[in-house]
Amino acid sequence: MIRRNLAWILLGLSVALNVFFVGGFVYARHFSERPDWEQRVDANLPVELNLDPGQQRTVRQSLREMRQRNFTRLREIRQTRERLVAELRKERTDFGIVDPLIDRVTTLRGDIQKDGLRTADQIGATLRPEQREKFRELVIARTLVPGTGGRPGQRRQPDERRPK
Repeated sequence: MIRRNLAWILLGLSVALNVFFVGGFVYARHFSERPDWEQRVDANLPVELNLDPGQQRTVRQSLREMRQRNFTRLREIRQTRERLVAELRKERTDFGIVDPLIDRVTTLRGDIQKDGLRTADQIGATLRPEQREKFRELVIARTLVPGTGGRPGQRRQPDERRPK
């Protein structure tokens, strides 16, 4: 009798742990505040720059502090976009409302980017010269490439034609 109850208890505990594990994974993947590019930066930077453990701690701490500073900005961007979408869903769009909302999102995104560059400068100061050069190129690629926050693509010259 005790063995049968113990088996059911262990089975229930196993199911509960699995549900929490899967739920945590789904939450982290789909509902966390961190965009995918931030997760990629955190994961790839130590490998790409060949950071020693002390440098890895410094980078993680700097990025964590930056995320904390920008949390309220990101939340305000999300709320402003929701108000913007609500306004655009109306039958007649009031650009007296829309324009300031777009300006606010632009300002907040600019502040986040400025903070990111300041954080990158602080991180760069802790790196060895060869790491610093590679880091500088990564920051430029992730900052100046439109849309992706990712790798630079090959840019076309203005006189080049697109393939048909």
